[in-house]
Amino acid sequence: MGGDIYLAPGTRVRLDSLVNDEGAVTTELGVVVHCWRDDEIGMFDCYVAFFGASFPQGRPEEKPYVLRYAATSLRVIA
Repeated sequence: MGGDIYLAPGTRVRLDSLVNDEGAVTTELGVVVHCWRDDEIGMFDCYVAFFGASFPQGRPEEKPYVLRYAATSLRVIA
């Protein structure tokens, strides 16, 4: 996975840790909304707006859902 680094808001990321009904790893794409150093867990923590398997073109048809993940769980998309 990624490293324990600050991820600026707007950074596109990939989360590869979700498992589907067949037990295969699936990917979700998202955008960092907010990232901060959390002294309680000793690493960077982020809120990420997830869009599913692909990023929308323009305004999304559905609202993204926002989840909280440690930066180490995310991979930056160049």
